This record gives sequence, structure tokens and C-alpha cells, in this order.
Amino acid sequence: MVVKTSRNAIIVGGGRVGRRTAASITNAGYTVTIIERDTEKQDILPQSPASRVIVGDGADVEVFKEANPTMADVVAGLTNDTDTNLAVCKLAKEIVPDARTLLRIGEDGAEDYAHLNYVDAIVYPAAAGARVATSQITGGNVR
Repeated sequence: MVVKTSRNAIIVGGGRVGRRTAASITNAGYTVTIIERDTEKQDILPQSPASRVIVGDGADVEVFKEANPTMADVVAGLTNDTDTNLAVCKLAKEIVPDARTLLRIGEDGAEDYAHLNYVDAIVYPAAAGARVATSQITGGNVR
């Protein structure tokens, strides 16, 4: 039996959403592994003792396994491609069923993916941005 003493996250997608998420949860005490397909982004990804970067396709099982998913508490598909993120969430649940999965979607109506048994939560940057803007305009808390 493996006893985990830290919180571990795998983020697939090292763009703006993935980078900011990695930085925030690293500050919250998570050990973060980012899987990014674009080799040019590797230099701008967070480099700290709590972060590791793997260059490759996070939906590829061999690349995904390099991130040691059996130790992950959460796996977030945060690329700008909903299909890739769906594949990441499905792969994560197949390998580590107890890990929480987050699916980034890129268009209105894709919230319907929440019914899938391998998607635990939906991340929709456009809707989040609209909530923040609305809150700033109205001066209230908008959900």
C-alpha cells in the first residue's frame, strides 16, 4: 500500500490556463506535472521544485504514464482542444479511477460533457471571464 503525503496534479496543456493553474496550485502546496505538446512552450512553463514538464501528447498513454498518474489526486485536461481534454480525462479514469478530472471546454453547449462518468468538473474560461466581468460591472457576486 502506497501512502501519499502530498497532493499531486497532472495538467495537460501548458498554455495560459494551464500555466496559471499550475502556478496557483503549486502555491497551494501541490506537486504539479505539466504535459505540453509544444516544445517551444517548455521554456516559459513554470520551473520550480514543485513543477515538472513533460513534452509530448498528454492523450498518448505512454506520455501520460511518464507523469506517474497513479500518484495523482487530480488530472486536468486544460488544452485549447476539447477532444484532447476528453481523451485525457478518459485515460486518467482508466489508469487511476480515484483521481478527480477536470475538462476544459472551448465553446458554448459543451457543458453537456459533465454527464460523462470520466469527467468530474468542467472548466470553461469564457464563462468564468464573463462572470468576473459581470461582477466587476455590477459590483456584486455573480455565479
